Amino acid sequence: MNHIERFYATIERRPVDRPASWLGIPDAGAIPLLYKHFGVNDMKALKACIDDDIYPVEMPYHSPTSNAIYAAFDFAKRKSDGSNEERTLTAPGFFEDYTDASAVDLFDWPQPEKYIDPEECRRVVEDVPEGYAVMGVVWSAHFQDVCAAFGMEDALVKMFIAPDLFKAVIDRSTDFYLRANEIFYKATQGKLHAVLIGNDFGSQQNLMVGPEQLREFVFPGTRRLIEQAKRYGLKVIHHSCGSIYDIIPDLIEMGVDAIHPIQALATRMEPERLNRDFGSRVSFCGGVDAQHLMVNGTPKEVTAKIRELKELFPTGLIISPSHEAILPDTRMENVEALFRAVKGEAKRYGSVIKVAPGKLEEYKRLHAAVWPSVLKMIHECNLRNYSIYYKDGYLFSYYEYIGDDYAADMAKMAADPETQRWWTFCMPCQEPLETRAEGEWWADMEEVFHTE
Repeated sequence: MNHIERFYATIERRPVDRPASWLGIPDAGAIPLLYKHFGVNDMKALKACIDDDIYPVEMPYHSPTSNAIYAAFDFAKRKSDGSNEERTLTAPGFFEDYTDASAVDLFDWPQPEKYIDPEECRRVVEDVPEGYAVMGVVWSAHFQDVCAAFGMEDALVKMFIAPDLFKAVIDRSTDFYLRANEIFYKATQGKLHAVLIGNDFGSQQNLMVGPEQLREFVFPGTRRLIEQAKRYGLKVIHHSCGSIYDIIPDLIEMGVDAIHPIQALATRMEPERLNRDFGSRVSFCGGVDAQHLMVNGTPKEVTAKIRELKELFPTGLIISPSHEAILPDTRMENVEALFRAVKGEAKRYGSVIKVAPGKLEEYKRLHAAVWPSVLKMIHECNLRNYSIYYKDGYLFSYYEYIGDDYAADMAKMAADPETQRWWTFCMPCQEPLETRAEGEWWADMEEVFHTE
């Protein structure tokens, strides 16, 4: 399967050669670390190296206050000198002191047509290397915007004491995104395969607001955003961090194709539970814990998690870190382990040794009937496609290692009594190279080229 075929098959829960995978959108501080670890100089080369399936493209947006669509609204209250305060969702916002719905017109709502260039939209999508499933990242975070418009605590209170104003603000935000997305979708029609829409509804333990309130105030806008994307033939991946188990049926009913992420450590978001309860009705994206495992775990533990996820979700799960952003404290060797394990990729080993004078026929005789106990140990130690070739006095050995702790497996083989006895027959037939590294019998070789 190619990337696009694998993406569609995974998200439609059809059989796949391997599950689709996605790096996510790395944090700016993590990008140089990723480049260094993988020995590349840009994102295109990194994506080719890890061989994931989805290429995200953020909608271009440039206004006097923001160069990101997810920060299009300048809701921050201003200091006496007119400057913006440094703020988060929890800081006071423009509508903090209002309760009447007519106040919605007091804010200077941006006009997306002024700040989104269709030609730039086409250009950034056409710049994606051929063959990827292209995902437009539009966010359209109307719930998070309304929280920022008041300040989160005040917003959740206003939902009850000033519901008309809350609805007016979230509706105005939704209308902005519908207009913005329309520009992007028209400009890139036929070139996108999916869209990522995002709103964080959950905390680590539960929803931030009751399902009833989300259904009344938030989901009407979510439905409109999903329906708009569907009109353009796009798969919809909906992002929400946290524990959102109680509203997954709502997302399914609204037409979401995949839910991102499976935040593995959030309450009731275990992959087993989600697969059991919803796996026949919707697909997922994520599953690899980015809070602890990718930061503090080992490549062996990451590999084991991927194997577990692949067994649980042979399809229907786009395997990815359980947040869209890989952060700088992520262990980059764990990122490598993740994508190696998704592909079931074996590590290849080549080594060389001389044949002792007069011993070639004896060596061939031994290997024409290798002891079953030796073959069993080779398999138990995760070696596959083991081959030995001969030419002009040299033996060349090749095998593929599919395990996750090569040193431990080699130690296990070396400690096996039957293997040790086998070696007492083979080693007199061999003559190690003088240039071998310390501790080597067969001399390891450097791989200088490989292609599938």
